[in-house]
Amino acid sequence: MPTRIIALTILGLIMGFIILMASVTFFIREPLPIIGANQSLLLHSTEFDPQIRSTVAIDGGYWVDLTVEHAETQAPEVILRPVGGQPLALDTGTDADGAWSGAGQMTRPGRWELVLRDGETREILQFIVRE
Repeated sequence: MPTRIIALTILGLIMGFIILMASVTFFIREPLPIIGANQSLLLHSTEFDPQIRSTVAIDGGYWVDLTVEHAETQAPEVILRPVGGQPLALDTGTDADGAWSGAGQMTRPGRWELVLRDGETREILQFIVRE
């Protein structure tokens, strides 16, 4: 009888562990996109109408090229910064009506955010830069 109790206890612990690991997918709703060296990432806004599209491209030395495409009626303010940090100094320029670009040196890996602001509307697009 005691061996059955021990076996059932071990079975219960194993099943509990399996159920816990399977349920993790229900808690992670929207994972952040990850970008590394020599990769690019396309981000779309959801708060703006019409939508603003941004491309973040990182080279091997972690220089970032940021391109923001927006409607001609929009004039978004763009800030690229690590989460909780100071904005990255970008060399900026206007490519054409509705296109803006900037380049700069990323300071560290980790969580970053692209802040878009146009009038009263503000949106933060987060992503992760890996080493």
